Amino acid sequence: MNDWRRPRGGACLDIQISHQSRTGELCLRLAQNTMKQLEAEELLSCLSRGRTLFTYGKDWYAVSLLKMAMRHSTLTQLKNTRLGNLLEKPRLRAWLGSLGKKLPTPADLDLLWPEETETYRLTAGLFNGRIQTSRKGKDAWNIVLQINLNENDARIIERKFPERSDDPFEYSWHPVHEGRHRTLAWARIDLDWSCGEALIEEIQNDRLREVGDYVARIRRQGLKTVRLNYQDLDASFILDYWDKRLRLSRQWWDEAILSAAVGFIVNELGIRCIYYHSPISGAKLKGDGAAKAPTSLYTDLPKRFCFDKTDDMPAFVKRKRNQAGNLWMYRICI
Repeated sequence: MNDWRRPRGGACLDIQISHQSRTGELCLRLAQNTMKQLEAEELLSCLSRGRTLFTYGKDWYAVSLLKMAMRHSTLTQLKNTRLGNLLEKPRLRAWLGSLGKKLPTPADLDLLWPEETETYRLTAGLFNGRIQTSRKGKDAWNIVLQINLNENDARIIERKFPERSDDPFEYSWHPVHEGRHRTLAWARIDLDWSCGEALIEEIQNDRLREVGDYVARIRRQGLKTVRLNYQDLDASFILDYWDKRLRLSRQWWDEAILSAAVGFIVNELGIRCIYYHSPISGAKLKGDGAAKAPTSLYTDLPKRFCFDKTDDMPAFVKRKRNQAGNLWMYRICI
């Protein structure tokens, strides 16, 4: 049998966050417009260290986006914008129909709840952007938002892998949460306080990809046991973990982390103009393997979230755009 051990390395600093916006304090602390290490650390210092739970269900991003947009526009006004496309989603039509109102308010939307849900824990951390960031050098620090699996998952994994370093389903040099609760996915964010713009550099996960690879191999080869980190493990454990514990998360991990990231940027940081890489801008500006990222994450996903294609870019990367040639991104202002 093959030993499927994965190498490990360094990780990022992370803290808990809260849902309470602290934009005023953040702006006072972040007077400069570059995301240097000090500025990134100051931003995190303004966020509460209490536990933050994030509950998600399929297509729930549509409700989240509408709630944010309806702070400034009515539902009737939104029907004539790109966000009006959300109203065509069958789930959202059913949810809104259950309210029994032609023009529901944001408070009405608070009464809605998805059919099946998973509750995660949100944490925020720092990423030292030596690679795969649009800005390089001292300005390349990113904020990392992580959605982490819950206590039930932690107990399952700890029983099999008591030492965190033996967990074969993550790379420690990626910006994962270092506490008990394993990271399902993360989003890296750059921002510029002087012009009120944020850029989502990437969304990514290790756990689903790694477990999924093992599951495919087990089923393809008909394996009964596998060797993970120098120990023999029943293949049934991995199959059960995939089919039961990760059943819901693997259906929506990408929209869950992007929904959490947009909510974090708007509600916590008070920034309403959000950019998101296209495959072209990501490959040109980030480099170092960014071109190999799954295309759907940078095409289908932002379209679902009503991001518009734009030739414009955040002010803090426009100089790099001039050096890299014609580029485009996605943008939403909400």
